Amino acid sequence: MNIRTITAYALLIALCAIGGQIHFGVYSIGFDSSPAFVGALLLGPVAGAVLGALGHLATAVFTGFPLSVPMHVVVALIMACTGASIGYCMRKRASSFSYVVSGIVGYIINVGLGLVVTSWMMHSVEVVAILFVPLSLAYLVNYVGAALVVSQLTKVFGGR
Repeated sequence: MNIRTITAYALLIALCAIGGQIHFGVYSIGFDSSPAFVGALLLGPVAGAVLGALGHLATAVFTGFPLSVPMHVVVALIMACTGASIGYCMRKRASSFSYVVSGIVGYIINVGLGLVVTSWMMHSVEVVAILFVPLSLAYLVNYVGAALVVSQLTKVFGGR
């Protein structure tokens, strides 16, 4: 790993922590995912996984782990899977279609799998009704923002 990559990781982790201070709706849903998605789109699946997990954990720490520490560790793992899948889809082929596919795959993992696991761990189906809209909106804003940033960065700096 070269100094540029380490610097990019450090910058994006810091941005995840800052984004974690801005909350969207209920509990610990915040803007910590956008920098993680930027990392996934630019640096690949490993960066997406690391940044997704650390970004969520930063938000959870700042909000005092409202759903319990084990729950937030599981959500951090789901965020890692989301970031890794977004990075993997973009690694295969960087095109407009790839942005759409990676966004859909990320949504299915983040919101779909996330809500299934959360409702199972909390033994409550009502949690799906409470979290579906804020989680969906937060994912959409985070991903679209990240995709726009990355598409403009690639136009300015060329290539990936």
